Parts: sequence; structure tokens; C-alpha cells
Amino acid sequence: MPLKHIIIGEGAAGGRAAEKIRERDEDADIKVFTDESQPLYNRIMLKNFMKGNLPAQYTRLRDENWYSKRNIELNLETRIEEVDTEAKEVRDQDGNTHSYDRLLVATGGSPRPHPLDEDYDNLHYMWTMDDAEIIEESAEEADRAVVIGGGLLGIDLAIAYAEHDADTYYLIRGETWWHRGLDSEGAELMHQRMEEKGVNVMTETEPREFLSTKGEVHAVDTGEKVIDDVDSVAVAIGQEPNSEFIDVEKNDSCMIKTDSQLETSAEDVYAAGNLVNYYSPVYRMRTDKGSWDHSEEMGETAAVNMTGGETDFDYVNTYGVGHFQMQFLALGDWTGKGLSRRYSESEYRRIFFRDDKLVGAVLIGFTKGQEKIREFIKDGETFDKKERLLEKSFWE
Repeated sequence: MPLKHIIIGEGAAGGRAAEKIRERDEDADIKVFTDESQPLYNRIMLKNFMKGNLPAQYTRLRDENWYSKRNIELNLETRIEEVDTEAKEVRDQDGNTHSYDRLLVATGGSPRPHPLDEDYDNLHYMWTMDDAEIIEESAEEADRAVVIGGGLLGIDLAIAYAEHDADTYYLIRGETWWHRGLDSEGAELMHQRMEEKGVNVMTETEPREFLSTKGEVHAVDTGEKVIDDVDSVAVAIGQEPNSEFIDVEKNDSCMIKTDSQLETSAEDVYAAGNLVNYYSPVYRMRTDKGSWDHSEEMGETAAVNMTGGETDFDYVNTYGVGHFQMQFLALGDWTGKGLSRRYSESEYRRIFFRDDKLVGAVLIGFTKGQEKIREFIKDGETFDKKERLLEKSFWE
């Protein structure tokens, strides 16, 4: 009898897993469930769509015919409400049950709501194509916008509104944009580029109150300034894992915990994507990452292990920001001790170590040696003279 594989979620992780399972087992029964209305598209490219630089069709990666050709059952607009890991069954929103031999949970997360949000009509969150379409339309129409959240998605939203010529205020709670990976010198380069695009960067600032009329925010009070005549507000303050429907071991943030092979505490149940807290043999600790390439590789590793493999997930992730002429790349992990150097008005590098091992890097402008950095991280290379890695000549 062919093994029954069920994949919940059809993003980077789930989509890649379905493809890999079929490659490894031509007879497998594969069912994919997603609550979205269309097949796989590239979430990374949504930032260009929101800016008005890319038609929606160019974000699409697959259509329903792709799945039918590979004899994969794709169930759109179908939410899985419950998983019975003992009976090995899932139940959808219509009460239908589906049995499995191997299960992959790849449901990702949902935007964390702002604590001041009272379901305002002009306050937006970004994750799906539907969200991107709403934000792109609101950016086209807005004369003034407020964006909240100092992370990688927040900058995408701020640039999207600014590219549509909206007077854009970008509220960042901390001292710098993306404080996880940058010190003040590195962040200054990014702040300057945002300002050049027309973004008003406001650090150490967050909303104290939303002033509203008829269900729409018309002003944002930060305590030190009231931003009036607001047409649109966009929020990116993190995600909450979509994990409530399954009873497996989770961390305090409700992320699903897995071992190094991405198997959960329930036998034959795997998890992949940005809702997963896994043990990394590279960093030798539990960690979680959310980039597109990381999720794709997770989906592939999970698929290999669901079809009889025994592969550890040892991928070194990469984040990128593509709004400016100078390239921004972040690799690996950024929780170790950081050393940095600013070379010019457009070049900066920060490297991170844990117990003399290189574990991460942030590269702005000067990105030479990025593949070598990934190798060093993956191989656990140690360095006594850490500052040497900040010398340009080291990478020649």
C-alpha cells in the first residue's frame, strides 16, 4: 500500500515538501491542505508587488495544473481544525477526516495584532497575497501613512508606501532598525537609505493612542508627536505561530519543537517553516529562523525523512533586503558576540561569534565572501584573531 502523506500548509516549506516527496516516491498518496485561495506564490516578491514594480502574476510559482500533473491532491481554502496524532487523522473545517501515515505541519504564522487595534478599517497587516493587494491599493491612495515595526517586514511596508509617494512615517520602538543584527553604525546606513526614499524614520517611538473616526485611524499619537491626517496604518510587529490545532510539544511562544531531523514529539509528525523551533547541529542549540530559503530547505529535509531518510537539518539561512543599490545580507545566527566595522557611507560588516566559532554575519554593501562565510558557519570554524575577518584583504 502506498504511504499516505498529508501536508498542512502550502508556503515555501509545504510546497517544497510536496515536490520532494513525489520525487522520492512515485506511488505515494500526497494531500496538501491550505486555507489560501491560490496555489504557491513567492512571498518574498510581494514587496515588489506592493511597491507597484511587479505584476501579481509574476509572484506565482505554481498553478493547480502543476499539482494534478504530479498526482498531488491540492485542497485550497481548506483549513485543518484538529489533528489526532494517535488515530493519525486530521479534521478539516467541514468535519471531514483524512488519515495519514506521515504528516507535515507547515502552517507558518499569522501577523501579531497591535494591542491598540480595534479592528480599524484602514489598519493593515501583511502576510498573504490578499494582504499585499489591500496594502498596494491603500498605498496608491494614501497621502500620509504610518508604518509600525522595526524588522525586515516593516521596512518592506515603509518602502512600499514611500514608493507610492505617500508621506510615510516609520515608527521603530528601539534605538535602531533591526536591532537584532545591527549596531548604531550599521543601522545609520539603512536609516539614511530609507530617508532618501522618502521615509521619515522615527526611532524610540511607538504609538500611545490611535485617534479614530468612523472606524478608521486618522491620527497616531506617539506621546511626543501627533501624526495627523493619516490615511493608512500598516503594522509588522512579529508573528504568532499557527499551531493551535495540534497537540505536540511547543515552546513558550507556541512554536512547534522538533529534533534535528524535524520530527515533533508525536511519531511520524514533522514540522517545517517559520513556526518551528528545532535543534540545530550547526549552532548546537535550539533555534528558529523564518527566511524563504530556510523554509524551503526545511520542507525538503522533512520530505526526505518522511520518506525513509535520516537527515539532519543543517542549513545556514540568509535574509536579504533589496530596496537599495547597496546590497543587504544577513547570514546565520545573530545571538553571539558581535564585532563590526563601517568602511564607508555604503559599506559595513558585522560578524558574530559564540565560543570562538563564527555563527553569523550582516553584510551591507561589501558582500564579498558570503559563500565562504556560510561554509565557515556550517563547518564550525573557530578564529582566535576574530578582527581579521573584518579586513577586506581577508576576503580577497
